[in-house]
Amino acid sequence: MRDLDREENYLADRRGLALELRDLVSTGPVPPEAYPGPHGVLAYGEGWFAAQLLSLPEWVEEGTLFLLEGGYDLGEAAAMGLLAESGRARVVRVGFREGGEVYLAPSPLSPYRYLRFLLLATGREEALEEVDQALLRERRRLAPEVPLEENPAKFLAYTLLERLPLFYSPFFRPLEGAAQSLFARIGKNLSLTPPFSALEFFLTGLEARHEQGDPLAAVLLGGGEAASLAKEILETRVDALAEVPAPEGSRLAQAMALWYRLAWTAYYLALLYGVDPSDQEVLERLREAS
Repeated sequence: MRDLDREENYLADRRGLALELRDLVSTGPVPPEAYPGPHGVLAYGEGWFAAQLLSLPEWVEEGTLFLLEGGYDLGEAAAMGLLAESGRARVVRVGFREGGEVYLAPSPLSPYRYLRFLLLATGREEALEEVDQALLRERRRLAPEVPLEENPAKFLAYTLLERLPLFYSPFFRPLEGAAQSLFARIGKNLSLTPPFSALEFFLTGLEARHEQGDPLAAVLLGGGEAASLAKEILETRVDALAEVPAPEGSRLAQAMALWYRLAWTAYYLALLYGVDPSDQEVLERLREAS
């Protein structure tokens, strides 16, 4: 088994994703001007999680509508942009598509950069400062120089090695999809998320699978009563169970801190498998096609 505390195991990171992870805070485009409210956001691909975090309406008749063109939409973003431009609201296109007003390069870490842009564009600098401070606190615990016994991301990566992760975040369900995306794109690893009726799913669907010996690992994100109930159910139905409590702060800061820890975990899991955590060329071709 590879040792995450040995430097030679980081050679698989050929494009330096660790540096992007370490220096993520305060990166991304800055709004070139103040955008009038009310604000709405339509988000696709890499911009989806940022929109979920802010819970802005998907449509406004006046003010500013931010169109986050994060790719993988098969033309839907362009079509919705044309429809929005026929109304009274100003449409601000953000992403890596040609003709956009604000460019944001594709990256598995772009959800933070879309969020940062939206917070600045809507005048929520204090919320951004809280998010950034939460990520900086996490970084001090998660970076490669922090040894395994003091690094929760490394420890979680070992827990998930050779297991199929099942993410459950009752305090903020969109975090499950964001986690699944991180582990697919960075960790090169398949994972599961439960349906809306998660506790029912745990009681029924996992019972038979456990009897067949599936190496499932449940990851409970954020805590709370629903997570406690899930723990009672899952302890006898999965191979391993990890609890990742949310740090102090607003729900926005908590969700982003958990997202950041999972990004580091996915990074370390890729190294344990000996694969490059950066994007593959096939993903770049998919962007071009979609």
